[in-house]
Amino acid sequence: MCHRRLWRRKSPQTLLALIEFPGVEVKDGRFELRFDAPLAGDREAWLEVAVRDAGASAWAGIPGRSKAIAAPLIGACWSVTGDSGSDPATNFLGTTDAQPLVLRTGNAQSLRLAPSSITSGAPALPITTNVIAGSHANTVGAGVRGATIAGGGMPVGFDDPDVGPDEGPNRVSSHYSAVGGGYNNQAGNDVGALAAFATVGGGASNKASAFGSAVAGGQYNFASGGYSSVVGGRGNTASGNFGTVDGGSLNCAGGDLSWAGGRRAQVRPGSQSGAAGDGCLGVASAGNTGGDEGTFVWADSQDGGFVSSGTNQFLVRATGGMGLNGGPINAAVELNVVADNDGSNYGNLFLRQRNYDAGMLVSAGDATSTAANNAGFYLDQYNGSAQTRRLTLAANGDFSVTAAAFKPGGGSWSAPSDARLKQGVEPLSGALDRMLQLHGVSFEYREPDPARRPAGRHIGFLAQDVQPLFPDWVGQDDEGYLTVGSQGFEALTVEALRELRAEKDAALTRLEADNAALRERLATLELANREALAAQAADLGALRQQLADLRGLLAPAVAEGGR
Repeated sequence: MCHRRLWRRKSPQTLLALIEFPGVEVKDGRFELRFDAPLAGDREAWLEVAVRDAGASAWAGIPGRSKAIAAPLIGACWSVTGDSGSDPATNFLGTTDAQPLVLRTGNAQSLRLAPSSITSGAPALPITTNVIAGSHANTVGAGVRGATIAGGGMPVGFDDPDVGPDEGPNRVSSHYSAVGGGYNNQAGNDVGALAAFATVGGGASNKASAFGSAVAGGQYNFASGGYSSVVGGRGNTASGNFGTVDGGSLNCAGGDLSWAGGRRAQVRPGSQSGAAGDGCLGVASAGNTGGDEGTFVWADSQDGGFVSSGTNQFLVRATGGMGLNGGPINAAVELNVVADNDGSNYGNLFLRQRNYDAGMLVSAGDATSTAANNAGFYLDQYNGSAQTRRLTLAANGDFSVTAAAFKPGGGSWSAPSDARLKQGVEPLSGALDRMLQLHGVSFEYREPDPARRPAGRHIGFLAQDVQPLFPDWVGQDDEGYLTVGSQGFEALTVEALRELRAEKDAALTRLEADNAALRERLATLELANREALAAQAADLGALRQQLADLRGLLAPAVAEGGR
């Protein structure tokens, strides 16, 4: 049996009515009764309930009294099955004093709405409210305003069987900061306004401890620089002001306005950078206040630090190759740069001196051509308004420059020449005769081209004259015109000189033989002449003697006749 008493006031006691209900079914400690109560002019009453077993005389009262509302007011409270016709200006769920509103599930706090102690306006209303949802262990620091914990968290020391270690509550310790979910996350640094507007989206054991800093998720991430951010990953740190880590593992954006991503990409911090966390732990300081400012570092999967060395650097470690404006690329290619076929004459890379609109354009093909297999390498000089081609390596292997080529260090252009590398070695013959059939000429090109046919007078050969004599010297360009090279020119020159020397040596030998014969003949003639002269001298002496003898014989007769 059950009876109910209606009281005019909760206290003191003024009984309005006593209603008894025999034969009430009680199941699992619960029962349901429907009744009408004469409240008369009273707009509220308090209900007291008591029960007793059948045949018992004593009633067992249920502690406490419940508020009963008069029929005209039914609908002005919230029904567990929903309401209609409520006015949000006057109907609400909450408190009218400065006390927080708490909702429980499983008898544990699941949502706490706590008004700010700072008020404004008339009537005075709190300027903001702290929202603490999720685990009953989640907390907002004392005096912190505008904090939000959207959910997640768990008590310290509790081990959830489906997640990893380091479980703990979520915490907001600076004004207008927020934690979206996860557990063991913290937004703020316990100094109120100095780390306001910090945000942790979720994940586990993440911390945003600087003004305007943010960690979107992941685990063990730390945004300790002002306005810094870590998107996710594990063990990353953004300690430079406005530093960013997009994800990955153990990355450090230590410099102001720096970026790091991948694995162990590390931008060196400065003396005014935030706390190191896991990502910047052990990374050397840049030796200044802002660290390596403006530096971008991306590292591949290698488990080794890839560290910056200065400000405003762009560093990439990609052992599988890197592509710009195109892909995929071959893993053996270190850098792949692709230019748009946009009808311009500009190349793939523009290398210029800082502060000057001039430099070198580097391209790997004609930027205005859509033909296949038109690969090549071109180097153009750019002066700010026009470009001039200086070097060409064509698809067929032709190499050309538009001015003189120098080797300041001396030496010569080399080619493999070891006898161990060669086979089918044969001597050259007739080199001199063939070279003497060439005719050097001076000329000008009909249609000058800086890359292949420069303007002005030149000295050389006609390809049509060279081809029958030295066909290996003659080639053909991609426009169908003949070209002349000098492949093997040195060897042909040596052999031609050798043939010329052989001819000279043979002629000299002949001349020397003729000279020897002439010398021998001259000696014979000189000997004969000497012998003839000697004979003549002897004959002359004999004649002289005979004349003397004759004079001697005639002398007496001449003398006698003179008497």
